[in-house]
Amino acid sequence: MNILSLCCALDNSYLGIEYEDKIYSEIIKSDKNYHSLYLITKIKELLNKHNINLNNIDLITVNTGPGSFTGIRVALVVAKILACELSIGLITLTTNEILLKSFNKKYLLMDARKDMYFFATKDKIELIYKNKFSNDINKDEVLVDKRIKETFPDCTCYEEIDKDLASTMIELAKEKYSAVQNKEEFSYINAKPNYIQTPPVF
Repeated sequence: MNILSLCCALDNSYLGIEYEDKIYSEIIKSDKNYHSLYLITKIKELLNKHNINLNNIDLITVNTGPGSFTGIRVALVVAKILACELSIGLITLTTNEILLKSFNKKYLLMDARKDMYFFATKDKIELIYKNKFSNDINKDEVLVDKRIKETFPDCTCYEEIDKDLASTMIELAKEKYSAVQNKEEFSYINAKPNYIQTPPVF
């Protein structure tokens, strides 16, 4: 199975393709966090670099958040259009399941602004007030972003390590695909953003 993976919800974007049992991946960075703007260009570049025809892609997987509102929207729109045009399945993944599997941690803690955290396990995510976070949790099991690293210096910060998240997404997508009998579940129509907070209005 040939799989395309897209993630623009985090500080960088992550792009990957598994083609004929080989994985080709890339981390897209930019100085002003505009990396999601280059997503379509980077998809074309990665396909061309490895002589892969887009029509040979069998499945797409995308990170639906939580994370950057703009990044989530960009990746999800691109993924849905491609899945629709190619008539293939689209598997949605969450930031928490991707990061926790990649770093082999039990909990994810992300700054949600307004004195709140996103607190997650691989199966569940919730919005909590900072003063409600339990300090009894083993910090070796907690993954954090840069803002929270200042408060919890003993935790691993995912933004300080360039992990190949695209490969993790491909692995998770294959697990989900093989575990479900009814593949209609993976229709692009069912793919929705995982906003824990309402997107800001400008």
